[in-house]
Amino acid sequence: MENMESTVGNEQKMNNGLIHDILVKIFLCLNVVDVAVASLVCKSWNNACRDPSLWNKIDLSRLRSYCFNIPFNKVGAYRYSSLKMTQFLKHLLDLSNGNTTYIIFNFYVYLTNEQFIMVAQRTPNLKRVVLPETGDFSKAGVDTVLSLWRGLESITITSAVSSYYMILALGRHCNNITELKFSEGNFEEKHAVALTKYTPKLKILSIRNLATSLKALLCVLNFLEDLEKLNICNSLIMDTSYPHIAFVEDSDLENILPTSSMEKLIYCERGTCLRCMNGRDTTRSRQPDGPLEDIWGEDEIASLVHLPQPSEAERFATRHVRVLPFMKRMMYNSN
Repeated sequence: MENMESTVGNEQKMNNGLIHDILVKIFLCLNVVDVAVASLVCKSWNNACRDPSLWNKIDLSRLRSYCFNIPFNKVGAYRYSSLKMTQFLKHLLDLSNGNTTYIIFNFYVYLTNEQFIMVAQRTPNLKRVVLPETGDFSKAGVDTVLSLWRGLESITITSAVSSYYMILALGRHCNNITELKFSEGNFEEKHAVALTKYTPKLKILSIRNLATSLKALLCVLNFLEDLEKLNICNSLIMDTSYPHIAFVEDSDLENILPTSSMEKLIYCERGTCLRCMNGRDTTRSRQPDGPLEDIWGEDEIASLVHLPQPSEAERFATRHVRVLPFMKRMMYNSN
């Protein structure tokens, strides 16, 4: 009798383990919002939703606004759903149980100082973070967050915080930064000097689509000894040397920089960059801030890509979205 009960007990444990594994495999196919909802179904689903394999990366880039009952595709749109956002983030991070090493915030989320600190307190092992476009981070808040993320290796900086102050704070708290992306503003000489001083281990730097100066480029190329790749695709480069300001074309850099520096640069050659290939998304539902999200989420450096990249068919459709109606009218008129 005891052997029978033991056998039944073992079979039940095996079945429970099998169900757990199946649930985890299913949940791996869902986004974090759906996993958070699934965790509320029952105890066994909640346990499966806490599996560490689900939480190495928290990707909120495709967070849907129906969860918060606010308009979509508008920077700062979540600003007036702060309480719901706080509850949502707390629930996610409770499920993750400190196992998260990579967070991609949603581009449109307005992150408060308190939410930023709360996330940092619950993700002590974070290695990579992509900030949202807007927020109200204070300098003290940034210092608190980065002091909790001392193992941070990669960060995408946005207009949510002063890029110059962020570099200074990284220098104080994070000694392992190897990847850095600026998605907003200008990249000035003061930023370049600060990078060489406070992030000496930097290997990957992206300043695509930003205005910068030739002096800033020369500074990072000459003094960041570990630098491997510098993305300047579609950047506006200015030579601010006295007595006038001149714009520098990518092709002119070959005559200015040594070969060793040119090998580190990623720049647009004959329409090969993502902006040239993908075109500008003119879809009405993604206006006005959708194209800005694209700049934030795409990159020629694979490790800095935060959004799914379009297929060749989608790229073709985007490039020809304005051409095709014109061609149809021409064909109609010719007939």
